[in-house]
Amino acid sequence: MIIIILKKRIPFLFLVAMSFIAIQLSAQTDTVINGKHYQIVPDKKTDDQEVKKKRKTPTDSTFILNNRKLTYYNNWLTAGGGFQQNLTYNRSAGFAGGLDFNFHITQQYFQVGAFITGESFGFYNNYQFHLGYGKRFENKDVHFAGFAGVSYSSGYGKVGDTVYTRPYKQPGLYAQIEAVKKITYDVGIGASFFVDYNSEQSILGGRLILYFSGAYKGKKYNDGKDSN
Repeated sequence: MIIIILKKRIPFLFLVAMSFIAIQLSAQTDTVINGKHYQIVPDKKTDDQEVKKKRKTPTDSTFILNNRKLTYYNNWLTAGGGFQQNLTYNRSAGFAGGLDFNFHITQQYFQVGAFITGESFGFYNNYQFHLGYGKRFENKDVHFAGFAGVSYSSGYGKVGDTVYTRPYKQPGLYAQIEAVKKITYDVGIGASFFVDYNSEQSILGGRLILYFSGAYKGKKYNDGKDSN
């Protein structure tokens, strides 16, 4: 009995953990621009004042890397497929496919996305949409992000052993973390892990994702001339 209760609570506990990680992540804490790290430095005003710390950020959001103009704060898209485990009904692992658009307002990051799940690829019984707030870290080699927010799921529940005929629509809670190894500054491949929790079903899963960001803004030099 205790094991069954714990299994049903795993997605909720995972959601809480992912929310904590997303809050703890610091957006753009250590992006490398032209070989320079932006770090916390002391702000010394007078000898009598207590030394305070502040975070230095670039005054210009555009920088140059390998003759490519890139933006420091940018939007990105991820898409991919993988597995999911429905813990509410103790079913075997099935398929999950999803798409997420991640955007920023000033220096704050948001995510809007959707995924489909089912017993296998091509056989889907759950359609989910989500909206979340998150934090991000990236440099020229890697990208990490974490989001937490609300979701809305619709689909058909299983009746008996084989038939999905019971319709449902449920609001819920959603969390996701992703890690990407960059091929270029704005293209990469990685993995995301997610949990969706509502009164109808609890889903835990992971996906292999492709990463595309809008950081690239053209070449700095064209035929030997500065394009700025």
